Amino acid sequence: MKLPDLFRTIGVISGLAGLVLMILGVIGFLIGDEFLTVQNFYNRFWIANSFLFLGVFLILAYMSCPNKKKEE
Repeated sequence: MKLPDLFRTIGVISGLAGLVLMILGVIGFLIGDEFLTVQNFYNRFWIANSFLFLGVFLILAYMSCPNKKKEE
């Protein structure tokens, strides 16, 4: 696996992990009680922020790699 493909793959996985954590945070907020052993719903948003930023920067790194093949 080449480095640009690795950047893209890890970026997409990181972005999806951030999205799942945000959805879990919204569910915890709507339920209002302890959800999946987390009392404060905003704890999930603190972690989701890091995953989303990592995903964005890895996708940007993928797009700026000069050695990727252009699909036609």
